Amino acid sequence: MKKLFLLLALSFLSAQSFAGSCPDGSEPVKSVSADGTYFVYNCGGQASSSSSSSSSSSNTKALAGIDIENDPEKNFFRAPMIGYSNFQIKETWATNDFNNDGNADFIYIGGMKFDSKYDTGETTGGHCGGKACQGDKPGPQFYLGNENGKLTRANELFVDNREDPGMSLGMKLLIADYNNDGVLDVYINDTGTGGQNGFRDSYFLSQLNGTWLESSSTHLSHPNFQVFSHGGAAGDIDNDGDMDVVITETNWKTGTALWCLINDGTGFLNKRKCGGIFSFALELADIDGDGYLDVLLGAHEHEQSIDFTGIVWNDGRGNFNKHNNTRLPQHKKKWGTVPEVSLADLDNDGDLDIVYSRAGVLYVGTAIQIIENLGHKKFKDHGIFPLVEAPDDYIPTHEGNEWNDFIEDIRFRDLDKDGDIDLYLSSSMSRKTDGMVLLNQGDFAFELLLPNVAKKYVTIDYKAPAPVSEEQKAEEQAVLDEIAAFEAELAAELGQ
Repeated sequence: MKKLFLLLALSFLSAQSFAGSCPDGSEPVKSVSADGTYFVYNCGGQASSSSSSSSSSSNTKALAGIDIENDPEKNFFRAPMIGYSNFQIKETWATNDFNNDGNADFIYIGGMKFDSKYDTGETTGGHCGGKACQGDKPGPQFYLGNENGKLTRANELFVDNREDPGMSLGMKLLIADYNNDGVLDVYINDTGTGGQNGFRDSYFLSQLNGTWLESSSTHLSHPNFQVFSHGGAAGDIDNDGDMDVVITETNWKTGTALWCLINDGTGFLNKRKCGGIFSFALELADIDGDGYLDVLLGAHEHEQSIDFTGIVWNDGRGNFNKHNNTRLPQHKKKWGTVPEVSLADLDNDGDLDIVYSRAGVLYVGTAIQIIENLGHKKFKDHGIFPLVEAPDDYIPTHEGNEWNDFIEDIRFRDLDKDGDIDLYLSSSMSRKTDGMVLLNQGDFAFELLLPNVAKKYVTIDYKAPAPVSEEQKAEEQAVLDEIAAFEAELAAELGQ
């Protein structure tokens, strides 16, 4: 354990000494390479890298959260569902190498457990009689992986010292290195369980002792930031070399459609209004190839107040003027609900194509819509790929209906190694659609594979952990004590 943290500390020191200062005495701006494998430092428009790789371009690519999630250099693993044991509502998961040991780790978020006998209305906002639910709120469920494919539960590494810790309903995992220390951090936007006012968000920043500390009180301009949001994304929207956060505002009464949390380079996020159009789903990506991250939005197309499906373009300063937009084709008659959006280069032409997760009113049925990017802000709709269809005469009464199988996450990898990017679909609440794959056959033709067939294309050799015994808990605490002692020793050596 000491060797691991000593290695991290030495890596941190070497990166600091490399960055140094620019010829004019200013500090270089640090960003991440396009492939996500090394850091780039810019001095007055000149770029140099902290590895043997180099960049000859003065314009570095603006990093987006989807670049981290879909890094082709990292193996993609199917998540064991055991990570949802502490949640009443399963929401989403992510896999990445969080502790930089070369192995894939897993993190899960979702909703608190509550008494649902007071359900009212058609939506989940009616849980607990339409008011915010009360009860014990779980934190992120975290599992470390090793080289033998074994997972170890490590929730204690996510430290939440707030008076009321945990999540009500964690909606999105926005993973990025916000504090620029070479370790991934986690921002969670919390929709809240019951009511339609949301719950305050959570923000976990990596620490020198190998933990992630909930840092809202020290690193958010508004520590109790609360918004009824269904969409969020991470990305460098102002091209200054650090990762920002953009979150949708579903409640139109607040007077803003998007909140932007602007990073000052240390992980401190300043909240401001930044334009946009009212929507549900959101993703950040450079869709027109101008070097700036744009906002891709998805709507509830059957609701007039949030019926915009399309793109709001970045003005180059991290603002999204609602009038500077491009509408995309809708399918509101049958598939008007858009719970998730994402992008990838599906035809290998160098630009990003658009994928929408779609469902009907009250999430009846499930489909995927794929839109080709033709360049010059022109797009071609390749239509609907149905995944699950309810009978034509089925009338739902609540979102929790038997035909609710919506896709909550869309991930991209070349799963069959044929040179084309394929789609992996996740739905933590549905056995029908969770683990479906759309194999890319070229020219926007896709073969749908059901989960039992698709699993052969996805690495699933990670083993679920055994239950944690009291002896193991004691050992974990001993490790944490050792980490704390090492941190104190390191700080003393550095004169801090």
